[in-house]
Amino acid sequence: MTASIRSICLAALLAGGAAWAQQTQQDPVDTPDNPHSTKSKDKQGSNTATNADIDAAERDNPHHPQNKDRGMAGMDHDATMKNATPQMMLQKLHLTNLKEIEMAKLAEQNGSDRVKGYARTLLRDHQDADVKVKELAMKKGIALSDTPKDPEIRKHMDAAKDEVSRLKGPEFDRAFANRMSMGHKRVISMAQAWRQDCRDQDVCNLIDTLLPQLQKHAEMADQLKGPAAMGRTPENR
Repeated sequence: MTASIRSICLAALLAGGAAWAQQTQQDPVDTPDNPHSTKSKDKQGSNTATNADIDAAERDNPHHPQNKDRGMAGMDHDATMKNATPQMMLQKLHLTNLKEIEMAKLAEQNGSDRVKGYARTLLRDHQDADVKVKELAMKKGIALSDTPKDPEIRKHMDAAKDEVSRLKGPEFDRAFANRMSMGHKRVISMAQAWRQDCRDQDVCNLIDTLLPQLQKHAEMADQLKGPAAMGRTPENR
C-alpha cells in the first residue's frame, strides 16, 4: 500500500515538472534579456528615442548634407563678424555688392515683371554702394579682390548661382526672393555688429549710409515672397 502511494506521488511530481517545462517554453520568463519581454520592449523604445536624438544632432551638424548651404553661409558670416578690420569690412561689402549686382542681372533675365522691378532697384543701389566702397578703400590704400580667398566659399557661391540660374518662372521668383531676403538680413546683422565696435570713423560713416538701403532691400524681398498686390511691384522707396 505504501509503495503504491509512493508511485502515485512520484508520477504526479513528474507530470507537474513536465507541465512547468512546457509552460516555460511557451511563456518565457519576463527578463530584460528576453527579446519578447515587456522590459525589453521598453528598452527598445529607449534605444529608438536615442537614435532620434542622434539624427537630430546630426541635422545640426554643419557638415550634414542637408545643412551644406547653411553651414557654408554660417562660416562666411562668422568669419567676417569676429574682430573684423576695416579692410575685412570693405572687402566683405565689396563682395556683397558684386554678388547682388550679378543676381540682379540674372533676375532681369529670368524673373517675372515684379521681380524685374526689384532687380532694377537692386542693381542701381548696389552699383552706387560699390562705388562708395571702392572709393573709401582707395583712400585708405586697401586693395579689394573681386573673389573670395577661400576656394570652398568660391565653389559654394558658384554652385548657388548655377542652381538659381536654371530656374524659370515662379520657381525662380521664389528662390530669388528667399535668397535676397536671407542674404540681406545676414549682411544687415553683420554690419550692425561692426557698427557697435567701429573705430574707423570713415568706415562707420559708410556703414551708416549703407544700412538703410540694405534694410529697404530686405523689406522689398519679403514683399516679393508674398502674393502680388493687384500686380504691383514692391514699393521702390
